Amino acid sequence: MIKQEIPAVELQKRLDRFQEVLRSKDIDGALLVQRVDTMYFTGTAQDLHVYIPNIGKPMILAYRDLERARKECPWEIMPLTGISKLPQLIGAAGHPVPKILGLEYDVLPVARFEQYRKTFAATKFVDISYALRLVRAVKSEWEIAQIATACDIYSKLLDYASTILRPGVTEIELESLLGVKARLLGVEPIVRLRSFCGEIHFGGVTAGARAAVPTNFDGPTGGLGPSWAYPIGPSHTLIQAGEPVVMDFALAFNGYYADVTRMLVIGELSEKFRHAYAISLEIEERIRQALVPGRPAGEVYDEILAWVQKETPFAENFMGCGSSQVRFVAHGIGLELDELPIICRGAREILQPGMVIAVEPKFFFPGEGVIGVEDDLVIGDAKGGRFLSSSSREVVKILP
Repeated sequence: MIKQEIPAVELQKRLDRFQEVLRSKDIDGALLVQRVDTMYFTGTAQDLHVYIPNIGKPMILAYRDLERARKECPWEIMPLTGISKLPQLIGAAGHPVPKILGLEYDVLPVARFEQYRKTFAATKFVDISYALRLVRAVKSEWEIAQIATACDIYSKLLDYASTILRPGVTEIELESLLGVKARLLGVEPIVRLRSFCGEIHFGGVTAGARAAVPTNFDGPTGGLGPSWAYPIGPSHTLIQAGEPVVMDFALAFNGYYADVTRMLVIGELSEKFRHAYAISLEIEERIRQALVPGRPAGEVYDEILAWVQKETPFAENFMGCGSSQVRFVAHGIGLELDELPIICRGAREILQPGMVIAVEPKFFFPGEGVIGVEDDLVIGDAKGGRFLSSSSREVVKILP
């Protein structure tokens, strides 16, 4: 597949939206250093400092690689040889040294923050991270197209999985084969998370009771993992007939993630799992219909949780179990896997057209397994979300 550079007009629109936010908050400028944030405004993943004034052109400063950044980014790029020179460079570019400067408090290391505080001694710092994440939460048609392509790759992987899942294969073997196929189809070998200490690989192939082993990741599935040092995802255990197999993949294409889950089984699922899966599909449809512009994300969560508690027999198993139960049913995706909005308790974000959300109603049965579905939807109009995921939601059954 041919990967596209981010169009210059796309970058300009992003800049315009963010500068409007800066002006509305009376912030003179923002200094961005987190990789995904700088990628978003420049179209290059090189090591950068990006200063965005509330009006005018951005200032792009590269540690490395300067020449590659210049080839990939349409903005003018200058070398950065030291943090202490930032005020001087800002002034040389025609901007006043900011009196109020926005920083990415949610991801900025304290040591780096202290360097900035010494460098900008007369400047007041404010947290710009939440406002920036809200800007990034609304996707353009170009961004949505990248996510849709990643969803199409998942469909091809699901077809391939049906040809290689067989008695005698281990979880890790199955995922490894799918991983090679994914790379050949254009998937990038990294999962970017904003959360502190966030660690996850691109795929989660888990089966039976192993899938229902809770772990450190804030999600409704777990996995034994290969060792104590990485206690999540597939293990070296053989997949047995009748075990629900969870194929939960985060696939990056051109920087943008699809996050999709489908279920497979060698033989047949039990009646309990079939029932729970049918309920998960109904929940997903209810969430899709509820993803209407203007609604608070927390309101959608409360509505869905109330229905699950009242109308299903598995409320105690929804999105985890006991202390491992998570308090969300969907999350934003884009250049990171954990973007805004999150459909969770108390979420105050207002749903807007263009937000792309991974909806993942799942049931977690300790000692038995996990069953559920996950699809990526884009918010549009009063009819609710539109599916970007294209693969069948039927459980893939393999003859034993």
